[in-house]
Amino acid sequence: MKFPNFFVIVCFLSCVSISYGQNSPVQVKQGAVVRWADNCVRCAMDNHRWRAVDGTCYFPIDLIEKVGYHRVYRWTKSGLRKKRTIQVVKGDFKNEDFKDFEKKEYIHVSAANLRRQHREQAQIWPLFNRPETKPLFTLPLGKPANPLPATEGNFGAYRTFDGQPRNRHTGTDYPIGTGQPVLSMSDGKIVLTGNHFFGGNSVFIDHGNGLIAMYLHLSGFSVKKGDWVKKGQKIGEVGETGRATGPHLHLGVRWHDARIDPAFLLEDPAKLPSIN
Repeated sequence: MKFPNFFVIVCFLSCVSISYGQNSPVQVKQGAVVRWADNCVRCAMDNHRWRAVDGTCYFPIDLIEKVGYHRVYRWTKSGLRKKRTIQVVKGDFKNEDFKDFEKKEYIHVSAANLRRQHREQAQIWPLFNRPETKPLFTLPLGKPANPLPATEGNFGAYRTFDGQPRNRHTGTDYPIGTGQPVLSMSDGKIVLTGNHFFGGNSVFIDHGNGLIAMYLHLSGFSVKKGDWVKKGQKIGEVGETGRATGPHLHLGVRWHDARIDPAFLLEDPAKLPSIN
């Protein structure tokens, strides 16, 4: 029996749609995290491999990760490998303009302060490519302050100060009063502390598995490079040092060198986009 051409076309498109619907890739926004819970021991995305955390592969997506389709992989103890495709989509990022900013030295940066900032960056950048170690954390991470107010939702914001554009905001700000305790989100090793031009009083902690946390603009800190800290341990106090518009905790995270919104790591991981 012969069917009209239009019937064949409709049937074909319908079948394709059903097939794609069953195998459509998980969507994840820039700056977010996707998880794959499947008794994993090793994970990979593009050409980068790392250990799983508690049997789950987490794939952090950088703030400016290329939009489109990416292959991810996971291995089990038996060596079995599976691969999936995820779709990275654009994140929802704000525009923020700080007018009449009082700290003019951060708008019209002197040559001396620019040299200082370059020296500080030369200390910071190598932290994000430290050799991989075993994870010293489980998700969710502990709160960096107690109580922890709602985030201002400015991760990834496009910022201008008095109309002059600056780099993207790679952390999340929490409006907390000066002097309030800042807590380590998990066990870890202090890999850098200091007073930095833009970050003010800053503490950097390696929590293992390529996860580096940055606590910035502190009024002061009570740890030093080389110290080991426990989850919930006080490491400093909230302040407004450096290029800060007021008292707050700037919390930044790099995971496998991807700049992600740390708020995702403070919630139940089951809420993250998941690969089946």
